[in-house]
Amino acid sequence: MGHFLNLVEKIIDTISNVLHYISNVVLCLMMLIISFDVIGRSFFGQPITGSFELTELSSALLVFFSFAIAHKYKEHIAIGFVVDKLPEKVRHFVEGAIEVLIFFVIIIMSWQIYNDAVRVMGRNAVTSDLSLPVYPFIILICVGSVAFALLALSNSFKHFARVVDKK
Repeated sequence: MGHFLNLVEKIIDTISNVLHYISNVVLCLMMLIISFDVIGRSFFGQPITGSFELTELSSALLVFFSFAIAHKYKEHIAIGFVVDKLPEKVRHFVEGAIEVLIFFVIIIMSWQIYNDAVRVMGRNAVTSDLSLPVYPFIILICVGSVAFALLALSNSFKHFARVVDKK
């Protein structure tokens, strides 16, 4: 069982890292789009067509692709003044239970995001300036949230394994 969990953890880590690198590229592209849009608007009177919607769509990708890596490295806000004072095994049990709760909340959220993507695809919704279909971006957002959920589930297994560890 330990080998299987290590394999699953490695796969989830790889997915999280890939999404992180993609979010870095998206951030750089956003920076370039915004910079060239401001330069074009200010100096040449010609902004980049669709820069607002590209920024809007890429912001959503950036956020959802970064959730998993932020959770992996515990770079989010956590208030642990109660949990940190618990005995080690109890602390791991509580943290494992919290990770399971996170998993279920994010899976429900992912399911709703997917349903939204299907609805948007059925309506053939596109952006106003560039006529880009919106549903692929929503599906990518769903991928980012599922990666976050799987990482939370993997973390819960690690915490529960420490609870039953004989050491």
